[in-house]
Amino acid sequence: MRRKTVGWLVTGVALVLVVFVLGIRMMNQADDSEQAGAHATDNAANTEKSAEPTPFGASGASGPQLVAETQALALYIDPATTEISVKDKRSGHTWYSNPLDRESDKKAEGINRDNLSSQFSIAYNNDKGQNFYVNNFAEAIKRNQFEILKTEKGVKIVYQLGNFQKGMEAIPQIISKQRMNEMILNKLPDEGKKFEIEKRFKFDEVKQIYTRKEMPEYVVKDVVAILDSIGYTAEEAAKDNAQNQAGSQKTTAAARFTVPIEYYLDDENFMVEVPVREIKDTKEFPIDSIQVLEMFGAAGVDQQGYMFVPDGSGALIHLNNGKISVPQYDMPIYGKDQSLRDKDVVKEFKEAARLPVFGMKQSDQAFFCIIEEGDAIASVNADVSGRVNTYNRVSAKFLLKPMESFTYRAGSVKKDSPMFPVIYQGGIKLRYAFLPKESASYVGMAKYYQDYLVKNKSLTKLDASAETPFVLDLVGSISVRDTFLGIPYQSVQSLTSFEQAKSVLAMLKQRGVKQIQLRYSGWFNEGMNHDYPDDVDIDSALGGKSGLQDLIRYAHEQGIELYPDVSFLRVYTTGHGFKPKRDGVSFLFREGIAQYKTDLVMGGRGELDYYLLSPKKLPDLVTKFLKDYEPLQVGGLSLRDLGDLVISDVTSGRTIDREQSAAMIADSVKLLQERVGKTMVSGGNANVLPYTKTIVDAPLKSSKLNIADEEIPFYQLVLHGYMDYAGTPINMSPDQSYKSNVLKTLETGSNVYYQWFYEKPSAVRNTAFNDLYSASYTNWLDEAVQYYRETNDVMRGLRAQAIINHEKLADHVYRTTYENGTSITVNYNQTDVMVNGTSIAAEGYLVGGAGR
Repeated sequence: MRRKTVGWLVTGVALVLVVFVLGIRMMNQADDSEQAGAHATDNAANTEKSAEPTPFGASGASGPQLVAETQALALYIDPATTEISVKDKRSGHTWYSNPLDRESDKKAEGINRDNLSSQFSIAYNNDKGQNFYVNNFAEAIKRNQFEILKTEKGVKIVYQLGNFQKGMEAIPQIISKQRMNEMILNKLPDEGKKFEIEKRFKFDEVKQIYTRKEMPEYVVKDVVAILDSIGYTAEEAAKDNAQNQAGSQKTTAAARFTVPIEYYLDDENFMVEVPVREIKDTKEFPIDSIQVLEMFGAAGVDQQGYMFVPDGSGALIHLNNGKISVPQYDMPIYGKDQSLRDKDVVKEFKEAARLPVFGMKQSDQAFFCIIEEGDAIASVNADVSGRVNTYNRVSAKFLLKPMESFTYRAGSVKKDSPMFPVIYQGGIKLRYAFLPKESASYVGMAKYYQDYLVKNKSLTKLDASAETPFVLDLVGSISVRDTFLGIPYQSVQSLTSFEQAKSVLAMLKQRGVKQIQLRYSGWFNEGMNHDYPDDVDIDSALGGKSGLQDLIRYAHEQGIELYPDVSFLRVYTTGHGFKPKRDGVSFLFREGIAQYKTDLVMGGRGELDYYLLSPKKLPDLVTKFLKDYEPLQVGGLSLRDLGDLVISDVTSGRTIDREQSAAMIADSVKLLQERVGKTMVSGGNANVLPYTKTIVDAPLKSSKLNIADEEIPFYQLVLHGYMDYAGTPINMSPDQSYKSNVLKTLETGSNVYYQWFYEKPSAVRNTAFNDLYSASYTNWLDEAVQYYRETNDVMRGLRAQAIINHEKLADHVYRTTYENGTSITVNYNQTDVMVNGTSIAAEGYLVGGAGR
């Protein structure tokens, strides 16, 4: 019995020892695994946090290594190339920063081939204003000049582009024999290295000094490496040069840039940030712009799909469409910065990019990108395969330091010298979303952005109403040239008095137009192109203050939304509180920047149109305006330019970049909304959407650029049901076709919008407002009522309904579907078409679905 007990004890001890040993092994393996993959433990759940970035990756490691993971995504980096890949764990699809099969590209050459392996590229200038272009693959990765750091949710990579190797400044020009022995030769036990140093100097027996010989660049590199190994630095070399009165060394300035970029995961999104404040350039070679992840998700020649670009209402560029003889897509977000001069090649865009987004669909997968920071200095670039490589790609570029030339004249001698502002100091942040099969379309992209605005920008649904709004812009007064005893002066002429406005509104009401939004342009400070609005002086030609108060009362009684119009950023006259050089926009040496009309006869610059107000003056101006406007208790205000323009102001004392300007504009619209009630804006840039009730001159079309293949209502897909919007006034549209305008209104879910005045057309003849000649209401009232009745009958009850689908059924045949099931199919063709067995008349439409 005892022998069995001892046996059991021995066996038990043995088992304990085995378990102990195995446990230690498992712990060691776990430690090894943790050390090998420590970078992957900081996931989006923040299971392990570090306050500062730490070095990442084993030396010489290559291949994708996990750096962050969420429930939806996994982020990888190749430490050897810094290539990024993001695996969508929901679909199993992986998105790559660079094409995996790029070595088989037969088209790309030179820098275009290097671009296939780069994660960003930069454009920069020299002191002569010449522009150059480099990428991080050729100038940093190939040189092994980058450091990867582990961050809380991903990685940060710091690149050094250019030649950062130490040069001749680290080798003394003249050094005494004593210093040569003490500081260099005696510290080199290797005779070969000692000989390598000695042969690069000429020894003077009389003076007992060594003088450096000329040496090629590859030798400089070897010599510097030897000196570095013994701690002889460039500072020591400078000390020896000074002691021996060596002349100053000629150094050639080099283009060198330090650029950091961060990648991390935020739940279901892949995030990219560029900490611009950490970017370093040189005075001799200032950076111009940076293009980020140009090749991310690039599609090859075998892929099917399209790229979505935010041109006006939206446009699609089909993959591999073969349009390589036309310019690539390159459009600034929020339109051109009017404080900058036009370049030699002026790009004409009929529409502006109002939303800071882009995307790509490949087969049954898609990515969609929102430019969260830096949107006001961004442009979206897109190109198809076949031009410089065999890939289709779409990305964002950011203008950091725009250049302008200043011309010096001395007699007959003229010299152009480039000038640069301070570098943009804001952030750059891109949010990539990955859309699975059922959402992999421009409709899915729009829905994603809509949800994003609801969650992050307080976008809220409209109140449901049976009738759709009729938006009317009445022109009140204009400034005209007049004479008194032969002396010319400017007078104010009424086109639609306050009493006449009531008459027009009553006529519309009597004809069944029940819901009206009235924009009233030209009501104060001497006409439509009014004086500086630091106060409110109601035009007496229209009926004065009492006349306006009667109109306000009437509007409130009739349930009409009244939006008197004001221009803040466009200043049409000087004086009256505005001085161009003091209050206007500047760009370095150019002060009081103005915009000019186009001479329709000669085609060049015409007469002055308006000055641009500096954004720094906007908060004070808005406050002064509100002091006089708020007591009127109108309940609404139309903002002619705050939803349309974003302008920078560059001065020696203070620079306001476009991003800061966009924020100031948004803050002003927010304040106006809080103080006066509802706001109407023209244009509808994304920065003001959270504080807007109605948009006029919203983009209903694209610019129809040659590289694009389709025009889509992306803007409307995002906003319908959440905001009232209308395009340009129907009677002022270049397309005067009643039928095609009705179809566009129905396809896009837009409101009816007309611009009128009450007086006869001759009232604007030979004035600065000749373009209003056809806007007399008598010419349009009957058509407008008919137009509204027809479209309202179709759109009734859909105002607060989101658009859930838009599809092309055939050439020029489109169907729009709302969340209540109503569908509207439009046929822009001049002939009848058959859709699912149903005939739709030429330039006709069909209404159906569960909602009808």
